[in-house]
Amino acid sequence: MPKKAGDVRPLDFDRAAQLLETHWQTVVTEANGKPELEYVADAALREAIRVSVGHKQVAYRFCLPVQILGKLTDPNLDALRLQKKKGDRNDVTGWDARSLASKVVAPFNQRQENILGTSSDPYVGNPMRIPRMARDDKSKKDVTGWNTLVDVLEQVESRGEAAFTEAVFRQVLLEMFRRQKSLRFVYPVPPRISLESSLSLARHFLEEKSGGDRGLALCGALFDAIGIHFRLYAKVERARINASDEATGQAADLECVSDAGRVVLAVEVKERTLTLTDVEGTLRKCRQRKIKDIFFATPGVRGDEKAALEERITQAFAGGQNLYVFDFFDFSRSVLALGGEPIRITFVQKVGEHLDLWNTQPAHRQAWKKLLESL
Repeated sequence: MPKKAGDVRPLDFDRAAQLLETHWQTVVTEANGKPELEYVADAALREAIRVSVGHKQVAYRFCLPVQILGKLTDPNLDALRLQKKKGDRNDVTGWDARSLASKVVAPFNQRQENILGTSSDPYVGNPMRIPRMARDDKSKKDVTGWNTLVDVLEQVESRGEAAFTEAVFRQVLLEMFRRQKSLRFVYPVPPRISLESSLSLARHFLEEKSGGDRGLALCGALFDAIGIHFRLYAKVERARINASDEATGQAADLECVSDAGRVVLAVEVKERTLTLTDVEGTLRKCRQRKIKDIFFATPGVRGDEKAALEERITQAFAGGQNLYVFDFFDFSRSVLALGGEPIRITFVQKVGEHLDLWNTQPAHRQAWKKLLESL
């Protein structure tokens, strides 16, 4: 039943989330059984949806899922509206698209390997902080891409048919699913690899900054390989890159654990120079956990703290803790030489596993895949 003037209710986010999950499951099931599946007959409209879902700007990628989900949840809403008129009870077509984006679509996207990007608030930027989308908006960096979004939403709005809105929404989800599949990488691990090639792969991989993701994947893979081939411990446990050690309960980025559950050694991974503060913090946490052997993988030590750090290592040894500070490449050269080809293959394979297991940014996984393909 259409709303009457003054009958303004907030968008039902629970219903929106349920609709999103239901349609997603339908699309995934049908697409897996029929790769050539399409929900929209119009080829031009399908192409507009495809390029929008794959747009280089995050807000553009989120736009169609958010706007059409809003329309699907409440057909009275205007699919082109991004805001509602504050305090106007007669505004029955306006709505808070940003809230739907952050509270429903972004969490769903995160559960699906961040198909559209990693933003938790995709409409926070200026492009989407306007009352209503309109064609030829010169304030947008990509006016052509913006017009493509407007074209799709205008068709949904002008048709005003529930079946058409649903078909377009499923086509959007289908393109998201196809994008997701492209982000799931099969890493071409070679049957054999030399020591120098292994180290070269790692060096090239670390050339681009990643906020610690790439370095932790490499170190995690190396210590996984050590455990498997030298049997010094049973498994390696690690925490998500952005989580604090206190939050995860871990003493360091990596913990090498025995069959009995004892932490044999802890490994802290740094892609920057090590400071005395870093060491003190890890020492404290390891002391609380009764961990004796602590490794620091770092490209170097802060120059003005080198003497103090060496003294602290000596003091820690006297107190029953062994600290080892090493450059990843110096350490890995010895390990990967000693273990021979088998450990090098394991190392290369485990890097990919770490990148996938910890839902690392697709760009990092793509980079590792391309490096392996270049061998």
